[in-house]
Amino acid sequence: MRKKLTQKTCLMLTALSLAVCLLAYGCIWFFLPNAGQGRARRELERRTQQLVSRLRLTQKAQSEELFTAFIRETGAQLSLQNNKGQAVSLFTFEKKEDGVAQEDGRQIRQPFQFADTNEEYLLCVHDLPARAQQMRRAVKNSLPFVAGTAVLLSFGSAWIFSCYTTRPILRINHIAGKMAELDFSWYCPDVRDDEIGMLSKSINELSDKLHEALQRLHQHNTRLEDEIQMEKERERRRMLFFSGISHELKTPVAIVIGQLEGMQAGIGVYKDRDKYLARSAKILQSLHIFIKEILLVSQIDFAGGDRGEPVFISRLVREIVAEYEGYAEFLSVDLCGEVADGLYVYGDEMLFQKAVGNIIGNAVGHSPPQAAVKVELAACKKGVRLAVTNAPAHIDKEHLPHLFEAFYRADDHAEHGSGMGLYITRLILETYHVSHTIENTADGVLFTAFFQGCGDESSQ
Repeated sequence: MRKKLTQKTCLMLTALSLAVCLLAYGCIWFFLPNAGQGRARRELERRTQQLVSRLRLTQKAQSEELFTAFIRETGAQLSLQNNKGQAVSLFTFEKKEDGVAQEDGRQIRQPFQFADTNEEYLLCVHDLPARAQQMRRAVKNSLPFVAGTAVLLSFGSAWIFSCYTTRPILRINHIAGKMAELDFSWYCPDVRDDEIGMLSKSINELSDKLHEALQRLHQHNTRLEDEIQMEKERERRRMLFFSGISHELKTPVAIVIGQLEGMQAGIGVYKDRDKYLARSAKILQSLHIFIKEILLVSQIDFAGGDRGEPVFISRLVREIVAEYEGYAEFLSVDLCGEVADGLYVYGDEMLFQKAVGNIIGNAVGHSPPQAAVKVELAACKKGVRLAVTNAPAHIDKEHLPHLFEAFYRADDHAEHGSGMGLYITRLILETYHVSHTIENTADGVLFTAFFQGCGDESSQ
């Protein structure tokens, strides 16, 4: 089984600690008895020198007390030899205890004379090597206790140190795993001033920067997906638009061609050329207007959607209302405008004129006699609000979602209009990000648009 970092560190530190303890114990077992023996020998030599100095000042009959005190204090064995190298038996201390061997290499020899004789003696002091052996036995006997204590202390200290050292590393590893799963809700709390603390700080900074980068990437991807989807939708609309154009152009062109061929051949009713030339001219005039609208759609499509220039919307709406007053009077429709002064919006003045004109023109043209069309322009929180109310008109629910589609006519029996007016209006408003709605109300039909305002006339 794969061991964890803390366990590995603990085992390594425990093994290292035990190796150090074993080495230290071996050094104690080897050097301590020798070092103690050396110190004891030097001390014994010093005491021997003191004993010899005192014996030279002491009479032979009174020297037994000095020898006895020396043996009691040092634990050494003593022997005396005369000048001929023969052992001299003076006192009982010269007896060997338990037959302990006297080794020449451990003897201290000092010549001296008693104070009351001229005879020279040789004092031999025998050190007992049993002390070093006893010390080694004591060290050996303490091995189980020392070993147990060393194991417990080594393992305990290694475990504490391992936990202290590896805990932040394990925490960083856990957080790094969460970051790999793109989970950035974790944060390294370590505030240590060592390399591990610096690593924690770097991990936190990396997490924050990576999170920000991924958020920006996600935003860019979202915008790109929206742009791709928008471009697909625009392409789909273009295809539908051109399909509708071909359908709308096919019938009037076929009619004009048929009338011209009939007039050329002089067949039947087509002998009255003036009548059918006038009809052909009318059809071609409507085709000319239709083509101009198509070109306008192309112009709007290539306009981009930039912010545009400031447009004096108050003056523009007043001019359009005044332009349609005669048409409204002809249809017996009451057209009135409530336009606030000094309002500007961003966009293209010509395109806005076309869009607002289409809205007001449709409201007037599709109103029954004695109806009322009210145009309101005022500032609001969103910018500038344009509201056109057509009372008491009503649009069936099934027609409302399709009013701004190309070539769509709510009234199939209408003799005027190409079905392009509201479609062009929608393209213009969407190009300049003007939100708009059309709905039935208790008073009639209400169209609302919100333009991006940029101040009043005095600020320009």
